Amino acid sequence: MLILEKSEGRQPATRMGAAILFQYKRSLRVYSVAVDTAYRMMGLGEALMQHVVNFAVTHGYERITLEADMANTKLVEWYKRMGFEPARPLTDYYGPGEAALRMVLSLSGKGSGQDHMVIVVDDARQSQDWAPGIPFCSAKDYLSDTNYSKSSRFQVLNLCNSQKTHSMGYYVSLLASARNHLVVPSVMAMKDATSTMVAQSLLDEIREYVDRKLPANKGPNFELTVILGMTDNPRYCELAQKLFTLFSIPFFTIQLQWSGAWSPKKIKVLHLKQVLADSPDLLRDALTAYCARKRYTRPRLKNYKYDLAILTNKDELTPPSDAMALERFRKAAEKVGFHVEFITKADQRRMCEFDALFIRETTALDNHTYGMSRHAYTEGLVVVDDPWSIMLCSNKVYLQERLANAGVCQPKGWLLARKACDDKFLKSLPLPLVLKLPESSFSQGVYLVKTIDDLKEKLAVMFTKTDLVIGQEFLKSDYDWRIGLIDNTPLYACKYYMASNHWQIYNWASTGGEEFSGKSDAVPVNQVPPGILKAAVSASSLIGNGFYGVDLKEVGGKAYVIEVNDNPSVDAGVEDELLGNELYERIMRSLFNRIEAERQQVRYVY
Repeated sequence: MLILEKSEGRQPATRMGAAILFQYKRSLRVYSVAVDTAYRMMGLGEALMQHVVNFAVTHGYERITLEADMANTKLVEWYKRMGFEPARPLTDYYGPGEAALRMVLSLSGKGSGQDHMVIVVDDARQSQDWAPGIPFCSAKDYLSDTNYSKSSRFQVLNLCNSQKTHSMGYYVSLLASARNHLVVPSVMAMKDATSTMVAQSLLDEIREYVDRKLPANKGPNFELTVILGMTDNPRYCELAQKLFTLFSIPFFTIQLQWSGAWSPKKIKVLHLKQVLADSPDLLRDALTAYCARKRYTRPRLKNYKYDLAILTNKDELTPPSDAMALERFRKAAEKVGFHVEFITKADQRRMCEFDALFIRETTALDNHTYGMSRHAYTEGLVVVDDPWSIMLCSNKVYLQERLANAGVCQPKGWLLARKACDDKFLKSLPLPLVLKLPESSFSQGVYLVKTIDDLKEKLAVMFTKTDLVIGQEFLKSDYDWRIGLIDNTPLYACKYYMASNHWQIYNWASTGGEEFSGKSDAVPVNQVPPGILKAAVSASSLIGNGFYGVDLKEVGGKAYVIEVNDNPSVDAGVEDELLGNELYERIMRSLFNRIEAERQQVRYVY
């Protein structure tokens, strides 16, 4: 919110106008602009809008959007004079019969790439002496100026002389990554330069080009100095650019050795003082060329509109998706327009690099999955599973109460409190009885008791972990229904059969095979009993519109909702048996559409 005030001496400031803005990743939305009636016709509204435009330009936004009353032609013309162009009408925007006009101001022509380029050096004043006209910023200013910390639309070239851990140069790269700035070099790039194995892996990306460019008869060793993608040897200009793109280090000398193939022998990182002393003209030319470019990222085989992080855990015993399913998710995501990266809990601090987070690790409130979901949401990412779905689905107490209050049919249930479970009460419960810990998943923390002694014994153990246990009547069936939904629309249906000689789908006391989990059958959604589908949609809609798996039992022709699961299983050959790749594409398309929709909506972070 921007407040326009007038201040006279020691008198309290007088508020004359205000503008409310919503900041998205690439666009700035003007929600409202207002000037007090006592101060109109003084050019204050135009001054306020010009401030908004300047703010957007200096913070790297690509466009400014707003909605204007279509019937107010004077207002529409006023925005047009400031460069806004009509985009499309929005019917019934303010109310029935009250249309708005979406207007857009493109900022692509409002400044060059240099407007958003930050070249960080130890002393900005000294740098102007040898490179006049090139924008420099001192490391101290970059680290402390809030203009840099509050926007992600900057490109940072870190030329500090020291990049050692805990040096000023180190913290420039570290905080640039935290601010989601495009930074060269990153902390990781500097560490990679010291690893011959990593260097070899990177060099493999241009293996064929290197072998063509550097025949074996050139000798056992080859050395090339690269200055921001340029070199003083015209013959190797293209090679220098490729090496700079791979390693993302401003200045370095690379030594290659021949032993049947070219491989990196050593990479020596050079510092600004060295380069300035040895090649001042080349440095100025390279800096000028670098500033003229628009964007600096590692090359991709295709330009994708959004970046998607998929959270996984390779050490998990029963992950929500197996390796083949994860690969199908990746291909589906790329098909709809995502660049995909599989991440782990170690990547939590990189969340700002992505537009969406898709969790494929078993979620729980008390581990990193909920924390990463919450962090991603507050950073503006589209998240599946969102933190509210994780919180609500993981707590069986909440689910039972929520479903009961909404009139959803479920097995009879009781809340068993530690201090209220006397003998009289326990003997009144029907047996056999299913006991559940409030937070459980994949049938863990769920037990079947058949006698009063079993009930007392199991409760005694469970009450060491929680003050409240859920008791639920036992409904016997050969299989459970699982209806997978996204956007509250049935996506797939499966019958999960019980494990051999066991009452659950999973038997955690077994050694594996059929004794561990039962078989499954995929069923076309249009062949699922209508009552099952209706109950599943009703239950999932009480949680949200995410990706859910609703477990149900069909007893006597009646559908009973057992629970609603966030982060439901999708394994190759099981849930995707009928839809194949379409299942993965529909899920990825939902994430993509959510990002598109959120660019136009108000977002609240509680």
